[in-house]
Amino acid sequence: MAAADFRGFTLIELMTGIAILALLFLLGMPSFITFLRNSEIRSTSESLINGLRTASARAAQLNCHVAFTLTDTAGSWQIRPMTCDVDTDCTSFAPGNPIQQFAAQETRSSALVTVTPGGQSSVCFTGLGRVLTTGGHIQQLDIAAATAGEGGRPLRIIVDDPAPPAGGPRGMRMCDPALSALTDPRAC
Repeated sequence: MAAADFRGFTLIELMTGIAILALLFLLGMPSFITFLRNSEIRSTSESLINGLRTASARAAQLNCHVAFTLTDTAGSWQIRPMTCDVDTDCTSFAPGNPIQQFAAQETRSSALVTVTPGGQSSVCFTGLGRVLTTGGHIQQLDIAAATAGEGGRPLRIIVDDPAPPAGGPRGMRMCDPALSALTDPRAC
């Protein structure tokens, strides 16, 4: 074999290949970041709606009030039973550990959860699995990227709709506030 048979890349060919890879990487990075933000928002939203549904089901199973409480603005929560024989307004936790809890730090999500009405951090479910409407409680949760301008599509969880639209869905649901209710069933 001749020495010419083992010819490799020239420095110019190698630098051209690296430049093309760098350009492709730079073009794809914004889409990848948006994909990551959407995934974080979606997983936080699904965690919250699953926690709310679990609290409602456990309240019906125990035939007792059960509270779903947000513990931070990142989406951490816990479910605690209430003292059934004396609690009528969902203010006294039963002794012992929470039924279930979720720490948003475990998923390393950078989502921000905003509660409506402001200042509320919990919602109580009756022994029938319905929202206890006396007193203040969470009615809506908005989940978005933690920093404005990071991208991502915000989602909303309707916990208790005081005035549902005529013919619209009742009860807990996750929806997209950016969509038009006239054209898309995923809209709020």
